[in-house]
Amino acid sequence: MSFSITIEQPCILCGDVIREPNCLCQACQQELPYIQSACFSCGIPLEPQTESDCCGQCISSPPPTKQCISLFHYQAPVDYLIKHMKYHNQLAIAEMMGKALAQKIRKLSKALPEQIIPVPLHVERLKQRGYNQAVEISRKISTELNIPVNLTDCSRIKHTSPQFDIPATQRSKNIKNAFEISSQLQARHIALVDDVMTTGSTVWEIANSLLKSGVEQVDVWVCARATT
Repeated sequence: MSFSITIEQPCILCGDVIREPNCLCQACQQELPYIQSACFSCGIPLEPQTESDCCGQCISSPPPTKQCISLFHYQAPVDYLIKHMKYHNQLAIAEMMGKALAQKIRKLSKALPEQIIPVPLHVERLKQRGYNQAVEISRKISTELNIPVNLTDCSRIKHTSPQFDIPATQRSKNIKNAFEISSQLQARHIALVDDVMTTGSTVWEIANSLLKSGVEQVDVWVCARATT
């Protein structure tokens, strides 16, 4: 005689019982603010009828990255989900977002990278939090797309103030020279993964460091894209 076990858990947003391994019910997941149209280069949301696939800022001053794929608008309830993933050990949210992001990457990416590099935390912040949410998101993407995660060749050597505490105009200066790339890095095409992207200062700084080290192409994959 065989028995099947149904795991029931509440949806993080509405509280309805879920009878499948997910942190959100299907109704709540379908209602999330997915980005329908975005700049190819920086991932910032664009109006659907926009003629160009690149925003004006990227046309006039192209970023160091080749392509940016962004999943959600950074607004309710995505901001709530990311806060709980980031600060309250709700890692099931990272798995859900990683899977959804991987599905979008599969549709939009012309060439998958050789490796994924999660945006690293400084060792002191990692000790405080106990985990890096970008790593958890990357692990799910890695499983879905069969791309290895590189956790050793990019490190954060400067303990900076959190970017959200810094005015947008000062974020590039705050993050300057904060990352170190190992001479052992062999990949020529890398994707950087993070939870939220606002000004792009962090991923641009890492991308520039990677390009200086010999990497030929850097893409960015983010769960949420803010506009301010």
